[in-house]
Amino acid sequence: MAKIGIDPGHGGSDPGALAANGLQEKEVTLAVSLVLQQLLQAAGVEVIMSRTGDQDVSLADRVALFNRENVDLIMSIHVNSAGTPEPNYISTFILAAGGQAEKIALLLQPQLVAATGWPDGGVREANFYILRETDAPAVLAEMGFISNPATADILATQAGQQTLARAIFRGLALYLDLQLSEPRDIQGHWAEAAIRQVMAAGVMGGYPDGSFRPDQAATRAELAAALARVLQKLEH
Repeated sequence: MAKIGIDPGHGGSDPGALAANGLQEKEVTLAVSLVLQQLLQAAGVEVIMSRTGDQDVSLADRVALFNRENVDLIMSIHVNSAGTPEPNYISTFILAAGGQAEKIALLLQPQLVAATGWPDGGVREANFYILRETDAPAVLAEMGFISNPATADILATQAGQQTLARAIFRGLALYLDLQLSEPRDIQGHWAEAAIRQVMAAGVMGGYPDGSFRPDQAATRAELAAALARVLQKLEH
């Protein structure tokens, strides 16, 4: 059984990057990481979390935990920021090309782009501490720009956070050769074809428990998040 370390960036007294709407990076990274944890555990993967709440955890302590637990790979979750509101691409970082981390990133990055419709920032190299000091292969996802108002609005929603978590899960599942399951409650539904189409396009997704809940009413926020993803795909 694989063992994966999930590292929700920042936390506690370190909010990370801030959005104009008040959203803090640490809130997004934890929310996405907790959904990702559920998805991986449901697939039979052992998960080691560097934090499960809003607490201070130093980079050295995060690295020490993952090295001590002998995890097979590390997934670090972050959100990017810029000095202007225009950047909105999504990217994945590794320490250097040529290793297992690059293989993971090359599977992960297309999933993130397909799910969000955000411009492809590609797989990039950076000398980040979490990438450099861990024994296991480590990748770091920069899930769009919190400094971009439209992106920040999506990052603030549960639907947007779940979309990102599912995209990361799919990338990791491809690397680990996990069986990707589909929602168990759509087969035979009158809207099955439409549901499969919007899920494949990354406009909508299922819930962490493996259901789609096709007859559950959508909130205005969920509808807005889905329409925002459609608009982003039309723009690109």
